Amino acid sequence: MKIDKTSAVPIYFQLKTLIQEGISSGEYPVGMCLPSEREYCEEYGISRMTVRQAISDLVNEGLLRRERGKGTYVSQPKIEQGLQMLTSFTEDMKRRNMQPGTRLIHMITCPAKGRVARQLGIEDGDSVYEIKRLRLADDEPMAIETAYVPICYLPNFTEEKVASGSLYEVMRERGIEISHATQTLEASQAKVTEATILNIKNKASVLLIERTTCASGGQVVEFVKSVYRGDRYKFAIDLRS
Repeated sequence: MKIDKTSAVPIYFQLKTLIQEGISSGEYPVGMCLPSEREYCEEYGISRMTVRQAISDLVNEGLLRRERGKGTYVSQPKIEQGLQMLTSFTEDMKRRNMQPGTRLIHMITCPAKGRVARQLGIEDGDSVYEIKRLRLADDEPMAIETAYVPICYLPNFTEEKVASGSLYEVMRERGIEISHATQTLEASQAKVTEATILNIKNKASVLLIERTTCASGGQVVEFVKSVYRGDRYKFAIDLRS
């Protein structure tokens, strides 16, 4: 494909499409450094401002990333998760043929307070597990997940069980069938500690997700607060009329 300067389609959009097709075809593989702005200008006889606009759009869409003083590189494609399906992180990664991983940051027993107690539908002071884990896909940090589970549902729960993967799988083994959940999602910026754990820049874009999970009997069995990398994750929902 060549750039047609007589076309009604803006030149920057034509260049953007060219680069997108190069990424899709494998001409520009993940991690490759793209030609410089000057090279694009010389090859297509277009202005630097036009090239910059095309590349900026692709950076904003997550297909490219800039490294100051080095150049512009093809990004890892984002992992897309549907919002209409209730699955654990472990199950979701396995379905994508990615190797899920978990690193336990801490697991403590503590009294539920304030909003955590309200979300779980229990009294202030009732005992819960607070389980904070780093979730990985193919050894790459993806999310920090903090789960609160009333102790009564998982008595004698151990760190070994937590590190093994899915809490939902453990619950099913103990006769608790997960039925449905309520989930919220909002955009935010990574705090210093979150950025360090996720290996991203301070104040990088992240997705904050909260989920309240219920069992088939209607009881709330889990409240989870998660921080997902905005550069590696996106969520999609299928809307029907």
